[in-house]
Amino acid sequence: MEFRKGTWIHIPKTFSEADFEKAAKDLADIGFNEVYLIVSGGHGTLYPSEVRPQPPNLKGKDLVSPFVRELKKAGLKVHAWIISLNLPNEEFVQKHRDWYVVNKEGVSCVDSPPYVQYYKWLCPTREEVRENLKSLFLEIAEKFDVDGLHFDYIRLPDILLPKALRRRYEGVPEEDVLQPRFDYCYCKVCRGKFMDEYGVDPIELKYIEPLYGKWFKWRSDRITSLVKEICRAVKNYDSSLEVSAAVFATPKLAYEYVFQNWTMWGIDHYNPMIYHEMYGEPSTWIGEAVREAALKGVNVCAGILVNFMKSREETIRAFKLAKENGGIGVTVFVYPFPRPELRGWVKAALKELDSE
Repeated sequence: MEFRKGTWIHIPKTFSEADFEKAAKDLADIGFNEVYLIVSGGHGTLYPSEVRPQPPNLKGKDLVSPFVRELKKAGLKVHAWIISLNLPNEEFVQKHRDWYVVNKEGVSCVDSPPYVQYYKWLCPTREEVRENLKSLFLEIAEKFDVDGLHFDYIRLPDILLPKALRRRYEGVPEEDVLQPRFDYCYCKVCRGKFMDEYGVDPIELKYIEPLYGKWFKWRSDRITSLVKEICRAVKNYDSSLEVSAAVFATPKLAYEYVFQNWTMWGIDHYNPMIYHEMYGEPSTWIGEAVREAALKGVNVCAGILVNFMKSREETIRAFKLAKENGGIGVTVFVYPFPRPELRGWVKAALKELDSE
C-alpha cells in the first residue's frame, strides 16, 4: 500500500481560478498524493447548497468544482473536508437555534459560546441535526468528483482543553477539572432520551458519581452512532468513496476531552490531529500517539501541524516517526503554508519517506 501523503487545504479569500491550477501543480510538486479540500466550513458551504447556507461573501459562488478539477488533473486524490457540528453561520443559527448544544448550567452555546465566539455547536442527538449532516455528506458526494468524505469537528465542545491551551482562557484550571459551563449537551432532547433509559435527569448528576460515567459514555455513543449512520449512507450511495475523520490526538485524550471514541467508528481511516505543542509535548510524541492508535487496529494518518516545526530536520524526523510507529500516512496542517520555509521542509520530509 502506498504511504499516504496528504494535506488539509483551506481556500484563501484571494484565490482565483488561476490560483487553483497553480496550487494543484505546486501540491503535486511538493510530493503530496492526496488532499483534504475544505468544502463546507463553520461559516457555511463553499458552493451553493440546498442543505446549509453559504457565507454572505460567497453567495452563489462555487469555489469547489474548479479546484477539484485542477487537483484531479494534477493526479491527486481528493477528500471533501466537512466541518460537521461546529456551525456559527448566523443565518443558520437564527433559523435553528434550538438545534444547538446547551451546557450543564442550562445556557445555550448560541447565547454564551465556550472559550471562543465561533464555538456554536449542533447537538448530535437531535434527529434534525443528524439528517442535516447526512444530507450534506450525500449532497457533496453527488455534486463533486471526490474520492472521499472527511469529517471534522465531529464532537462536542471540549469539556477539557488540551493542556497547553488552558492557561490562555480565563477561569480554565490547568488541572483536569470538569466544570458545568464547559459540559455539553443538556438540551431537552438529550436529557429526555437519557431519562427514558436511566430514569434520572442528567443535569442532577454530580461529578463524578457512577451514573455520570454512563452519561458521559451515552453522549460519546451519540457521536459514534452519527458517524456510523452517515458512513453507511455514503457507502450505500457509492461504496468506492472513502470516509475519514480529523480527530483528537490519541484515543484516550479524544474520549476524555471531546467525547470521541473514535477507534470504534468503523470508518476507512483516521487523521488524528497530533498537534504536539498544544499538549505541551515535543514533536517525538507524534510517534507515541500514532502507536497508541495503530495498536487499536485502525488506519492512522498522522495529522501534523507543521507550523510547530523548528527545522527541516525536525520535520523529517516527525514524518518518519509517524511511519515507523504504524501510521499509513501523514496529513499536513495546513496548505497554503503559514511560513515560506515550510514548503521546502515538507517536500524534503515527504521525499525521505519515499527513500525508506
